[in-house]
This record gives sequence, structure tokens and C-alpha cells, in this order.
Amino acid sequence: MQKDFHYAAIYVLSRLAGMKSEHAEKVAYSSQQVDDAVYDHALKFEDGDIFHQTQTAHKKLGFIKSSDVNESFNVWIPFHFLPAAESDDVRLMTKPESTTVNFLKEDILKSGNKNNILYRLGIFLHLYADTYSHQDFKGFYDRYNLIELLDGVEHLSNKDKLKKLATEIIPGVLPIGHALSIKNPDIPYASWKYSRNSQMVEVNNLEERFLPAAKNIFIFLRKFLLQNDEFGSVVEDENLEFRLSEIKETLKFIGTLEERYKNWLNKIHNNNFKFEDFDSNDENLNYDEREWFKEAVEVKKYPKLSIEGLKQRAYNYNKFYKKDNFDNADWTLYMKAAAEHKYKVIHDVLPQAGLNIG
Repeated sequence: MQKDFHYAAIYVLSRLAGMKSEHAEKVAYSSQQVDDAVYDHALKFEDGDIFHQTQTAHKKLGFIKSSDVNESFNVWIPFHFLPAAESDDVRLMTKPESTTVNFLKEDILKSGNKNNILYRLGIFLHLYADTYSHQDFKGFYDRYNLIELLDGVEHLSNKDKLKKLATEIIPGVLPIGHALSIKNPDIPYASWKYSRNSQMVEVNNLEERFLPAAKNIFIFLRKFLLQNDEFGSVVEDENLEFRLSEIKETLKFIGTLEERYKNWLNKIHNNNFKFEDFDSNDENLNYDEREWFKEAVEVKKYPKLSIEGLKQRAYNYNKFYKKDNFDNADWTLYMKAAAEHKYKVIHDVLPQAGLNIG
């Protein structure tokens, strides 16, 4: 899924469940930030402290990369392709409503750390949504991901076809995740077809993946608010079909990612979703992927060939300064939540389900 769902739809679902706007924005921002936190270099502050960033995505998912699985275990598996861990033949395959998803739900609901729970919730909701759109693929380099795209909204370019050919003839060169299906799994209105091992699979994203994801995320958010009522009061109306009807219409909108995202924002700004406590946060909602970082950290960059630049080479030629309230800034808390989430997935949740990768 992409920004239209990970940010805008998550915000709407949080608000419809009864979450206050200022908290819903933190959850939605954290959800989308999972796709945008692409840096892993440490920040060495001028006061002597060092802060290590938790990378939750890559600048660009390479179509074909080496068979080194380190990236998979650090980024793709904990944040984008959660293994279902349910049967020997597909233990590492992503699947919605799996044993591992339910373990993570339980962990979120019983968390006593109110300081970072909204950030952890947003990170989890990103992964939860991706278990629907990324289902039937594995988050590392594996022949299981070697499919043939038969039809879809997006099609393989000639360059992509050559790369796909390389996966078939060069040992150890394999696709990661749904790379061979391009962006088709991430487009809400897309219907697409692919074959794996001579078996054809037809997918209707809207009916089979996006709507079920929205409904189950909504249900989980209600459970979360019942146990964390300081973030909002659960809306009494339990008619999911009625409450989610506008979401379905929005997901059906045909357009580019940016057009779909703007369509969501326009509806939020004009209260098309009928939030009972519509306010200025709803009216002005927007996402800037560097906003939280800029609120927490001041950066001074030096030319690579300058004396000062060479001194700061280990830190990407930058000097970093903490801004006021750094320790409680959204970016700092998000990073700590991401580190906690990653640890729990690799060292708690997957082993609990019988899968050890740590």
C-alpha cells in the first residue's frame, strides 16, 4: 500500500473509531513514516550524544539485488512483509490475520508504555495493512517471488523484463517481495493477474484486500480505544458497512498516487467522512515526510571536500544539533518505537510462532 492508505485512510479510520484528531495524526504519520525513514546513519550531536536511527525502508526497492538477506531481516520482514509462520511450506510467506499478526495485536493492546504507544500503533498498522497487500509473497530474495505478471494497471517495462530473465538464468539472483508485480498490489482499485508455477491467480484489490484491511483495522482501533480512552472515546455506531461506505468510494477513485492522496485530503478537509468532532486539525491535515525530523534536529551540512566536511565524513558530512524537547519530540519517539517494534518482531513474535530468524 502507499501514502493514500498508510496515511490518509489510517487517519480516517482512527477518527471514525473515535480517536481525537491530534492523536490520529500521530498514528497516521507514524504509519506512513515507515515507508519514508530511509536513513540508518548515526547522528553525533554537538553535545556529545549519539543517536542511532532505525531504518524502516529503503530509498528505492531494487528490482534485483544480491541474495544477501541482511536487508530483509532488518527492514522488509519486520516492517513490510511479516511472515505468517503457520506451515512449513510457506512459513516465511506474508498472510493477513496470521498467528504473528495476532501476537502483535495482543502486544499493542497490553503495552503499558503510554509515552510511545501511538507511534508503535502507527508502525503496526502499516505492517498490518501490508499483510493484505503483500500477501502471498516473501520479504526476502526467494524463488517463491518469481511470478509472471499477466495483467494489471502497471506492466513490466522492457528493462524490467530483461531483469526478470536474469532471475531465471543466473543462480542466486532473485526477486524480493512483490517486485515482479510492480505496484499492482499497492493500487486500491487495481485488478491484476499473475501466475506462479503454472497456476494463475486473479486479484481484485478493492474487494479482496483493501476493504477487508480497512474493516479489520477499524475493528482493532476500536479495541485499542476501549483500553486507551485517553486518546478518544469509541464511537457507538457499530454499523461497519455504513461507516465505511465513504471509504469504499474513496478507494475506488482512479488516479495516480498523488491524485488519490489529494482526493483523500480533500474529503477529510471538507468533512465528507462526517467526523463528529471535526476540527482545525482535520481541516488542515497534510503529510510532510521530514516535518518530524526538522522539529527535532538541526542539521548543518558541509561540502565533502572541505576541512570540516572531511571531519564529519563518518556522519554523512553533517553536524547535528538537538532542538528543544528533543527527547520528547515526535521523531525521537517514533525512532524508539520503531526499534522496539523491530526487536519484538524478530526476537519475540516470530520465535513465539515457532520461527527463529534473529
